[in-house]
Amino acid sequence: MRPYRRLSRKWIGILTALLTAMLLSGCAFGATIDTLLVPPRLSGEQEQIYQALQNAVGKDIKLQYPKTGDYLSAFILADFDGDREEESLVFYQKTGLSAVENNLRMNVLDKRGETWMSVCDVPAVGAEIERVMISPIGQRTETRIAVGYSVVDQSDRALVVYDYANGTLTQSFASPYSLFDIHDLDGNGTQELLIFRSDSSMGNALAMVYAPDAEDQFRKTQLALRSSCTGFSQVLYSRQEDGSAIVYADMLTGVTTMQTELIRYDGTKMHHVLEDESAASETNRSVSCLTLDIDGDGTPEIPVQTVFPGYEGTASDQNIRLTRWMVAEGSRLREKYRGYYSVSEGYAFMMPEQWRENVTAVSDGLTGDIVFYHYTGSLTEPMQELLRIGTASDRESRDSRLGEGYRLLRSRGNAYYFMYPVESTDPLCLPESDLMGCFLFVNG
Repeated sequence: MRPYRRLSRKWIGILTALLTAMLLSGCAFGATIDTLLVPPRLSGEQEQIYQALQNAVGKDIKLQYPKTGDYLSAFILADFDGDREEESLVFYQKTGLSAVENNLRMNVLDKRGETWMSVCDVPAVGAEIERVMISPIGQRTETRIAVGYSVVDQSDRALVVYDYANGTLTQSFASPYSLFDIHDLDGNGTQELLIFRSDSSMGNALAMVYAPDAEDQFRKTQLALRSSCTGFSQVLYSRQEDGSAIVYADMLTGVTTMQTELIRYDGTKMHHVLEDESAASETNRSVSCLTLDIDGDGTPEIPVQTVFPGYEGTASDQNIRLTRWMVAEGSRLREKYRGYYSVSEGYAFMMPEQWRENVTAVSDGLTGDIVFYHYTGSLTEPMQELLRIGTASDRESRDSRLGEGYRLLRSRGNAYYFMYPVESTDPLCLPESDLMGCFLFVNG
């Protein structure tokens, strides 16, 4: 048990001011965090839609927001029925209902002249909205509304695809899911619905493609993935010469580990990209190392981590991790880059070709720099320093680094990235211009 600590006069004053402000603003002591949070300010058009919604369903409502995806607003504006005019889809909860009722609903509003009006109101099939996608699927050109719901404690999820026409929302498809996406998988110009499911009762996880035919029947093709998993983090794609896509699915294999499965869809069947069944296990890594197209060439790279030379057999918390960036080449994985990757700082240093087998990295406990050395067989023996990489999080630290001769590579907000090249006759010492081209930054 932590010992009782007496509040200082400073904190007593702050708490008194906060309590006074709450009382003056009418806040009750029983208020929850949700009641104290201020919702996002609505735009002019959103305010009009909100007023129209309240006129239709009452004022005892609370707007709901999708958690992920491109649509993160409670108000989704799009042309749902192909009339070249935008409608608005709004998610909301009715307040004051009993606990056994599902109070999440969705409402479609249409603009009649200059006035928004509610034209359709239906109950949702889940407790929260995970993701919304607005896109045609299959041979129909009309836009569909795909909504992923969490059902029970966010552990169960349900996907529902709606069609909207003549003021009515109609369910055209529903399925349990762990992760879903809409993409042109076979390169034929139409989009398919891709669903991944992880369920302990099923054994290995499943990948499923639903391709609506000319009669709008959702034809199903599925593939058992080679590994069991507890969930999926994301899905990315690369485009092949024939226009079809390779799907990179990052799947959770444990609390702290993940790996990537690669699959493709040829318009009829789904296939594993890697012929070797053990290849997927070669991508096993920390959950923080998501697949990403780090060099922006259209092909995702899988960051698989091992150790730099000299750390073999040492305790993991002492290791500096070496990252091998893997891509699919035919039916195998090929190492595209090798180097140091800082997930938390958002940058990667791709080692020059001549460094790959001859350089190791050490963390400088004093400065926090990552220091690269010409490795000669032992970390305890003297080694030639080749390069330092450092960061700073404020202007004072930035100026200090600049005064010490560091080169500023990139600034992003309050984050500053530096390198300090070393001049030496060592054959692995490279010009500053060559080293600067080895840095890649994540998310801008």
